[in-house]
Amino acid sequence: MASFDFARCNVSVRFQAVKAAITQARRELASSRALFREGLVSECHRHMLAAQRALIEAWCERRSAEPASSSERATDQELALAALAGAGYRRLPRLRASLVASENVSEASLGADTAWRDLQPIWAEVERLSRFTMRYFTPPEERLRARRQRTVLAVLAAVVVVILVRQIRERPRAHSSLDYSDNHAAACVLDGLGATEWLLPDDTLGWVDVTFPSARTVHRVRLFNAHNVFYLDRATGNVRVTAFSEKNVVATASGGFKRLDPEQSILDLQLEAKEVTRVRVEVLSFFKRGAGLAEIEVY
Repeated sequence: MASFDFARCNVSVRFQAVKAAITQARRELASSRALFREGLVSECHRHMLAAQRALIEAWCERRSAEPASSSERATDQELALAALAGAGYRRLPRLRASLVASENVSEASLGADTAWRDLQPIWAEVERLSRFTMRYFTPPEERLRARRQRTVLAVLAAVVVVILVRQIRERPRAHSSLDYSDNHAAACVLDGLGATEWLLPDDTLGWVDVTFPSARTVHRVRLFNAHNVFYLDRATGNVRVTAFSEKNVVATASGGFKRLDPEQSILDLQLEAKEVTRVRVEVLSFFKRGAGLAEIEVY
């Protein structure tokens, strides 16, 4: 069996020659990880050994499709180790020890009581060899393209994180005088879901505040009434909406819903004000057992 002169190797051409072996190794590694998550240590190790063999073949350039004998495997390993030394692999002693250990812990010797800790050093070297092999044989232009793609993805991820953080920081908060229960808390008026509702306790008046992280201009407030969908026994009647700039009242408006409506009931109130930091919606009356609101939108 002829060895391969890596010093004169055209890496791009060589990459195509060993691509199938690398692909097989990656497939075996993916299978082994999936099996390990299921707790199937023996099956996981079998796929690790298959990945190891594929990687060794990639480095020794095995051309025969026939299964290798034990003597051929030993020769393949020596050729692969020599090639790896020429390629600058820095963990040859550990890799050699891993190859010896993998022969001692063969597929035939695996059992249900095999501990993964005994096999982990072998797996670690297979994973490390896989990463080195992929990096080494990938043509420079592909490495550059992959690096650029990673850079673009990193920039996009950073932009998304900044946008999410900004949205979270700029998101208004809701606070109320009283809540019927934790499932009907003030936050329900800002969650964008008409099915969730802030409800006051029975026969109780109260208010809910929408506080902004920074001062803003307000033109109008839209209220979506509650109706307590399963019971249809509570809804808000008259309301007063007040805009505050810090502690100062800068605008106020009043209005009311005409009835308890099982369908979506909306009330728009004009409220022109600048430098608004908080909007309070006060419940002045209610229908049946109590009051509440499904959503509050400030424009």
